[in-house]
Amino acid sequence: MVEEDHPDSPIQPVIIDAGSNVTTAISAWNTLKSEYPDLFIVVTVASWTTNVVYPDAADDGKVQIALGSAVVNKSRLNGRLVRFTPGVEQESPILAEYLSQYDRVAILGGENDYARGYINALNSLIPEKIVDIVQYDPDTLPGSLDLTPVRDNNPDIILLLSMSEAESVAEMIRNCGISAPLVGTRVIERNTLLETPVADGLIFTIPALNRSFPFFSRYREEYGEEATFYGAEGYDAMNILYDAVETCGEDQECLSSWFTANQYPGSLGDVQFDENRVAFYPIEFKIIRNGSFEHYEGKIAVQ
Repeated sequence: MVEEDHPDSPIQPVIIDAGSNVTTAISAWNTLKSEYPDLFIVVTVASWTTNVVYPDAADDGKVQIALGSAVVNKSRLNGRLVRFTPGVEQESPILAEYLSQYDRVAILGGENDYARGYINALNSLIPEKIVDIVQYDPDTLPGSLDLTPVRDNNPDIILLLSMSEAESVAEMIRNCGISAPLVGTRVIERNTLLETPVADGLIFTIPALNRSFPFFSRYREEYGEEATFYGAEGYDAMNILYDAVETCGEDQECLSSWFTANQYPGSLGDVQFDENRVAFYPIEFKIIRNGSFEHYEGKIAVQ
């Protein structure tokens, strides 16, 4: 869709699957560097992929666009990283506020940077509320997830730091006889969850998307389903990047400063970047209700 909007752009995207863990991300990055040594912009999706690429991109002075990356381990002072996902810094206080009305909070998440970032943040914000933390390997479910301690701790609510595996984890929770309500973050939003009865009632944080923006109707017409925040974030990020390249070409300094210079209206609303090139935009809650994503207001009902 973005290429359709910029038919004369010099950008020629190269896409490679970095998998769902650090090992596969390292392999993918090494392949990309070997086959395309002259890359001047790198776009990474997911925290573990962003963290694998970041040191090399920073040392080489490359602009790196990070999507779906809530937790980034910045180890360089001179990097040109642009983060489209505000992530744990913005969302953890919102989650903590909602979770703090419960006395017993269990946290389930994958063994990855994304989950660890939120776990560390919430351990600092609401340590007295957390009764259990269980991590698992998303690639080896169900064997790597032991729900026995969660059931024995009888939590009032469960925070799912899950992504594509959320459907499987939710089913395991209910099959284990655990009835506590479920809460997640933006990365849990996937249309497949709407087909899963056990996901009904799941509440999660999400950017307050501008649904009137033409991207959403175009996406619906082309793909036959509603766009989630993943599509919105990717579309806005690439549109801004294409605009930047049209002005700056391959000038890395110009490209990196481009993002902090303006406010960008798009499907995420009005996207702004702070001095560290981290995007910020309003966050809200959604709920899965009767097979659809709906806007959620108010407090989570204590059971």
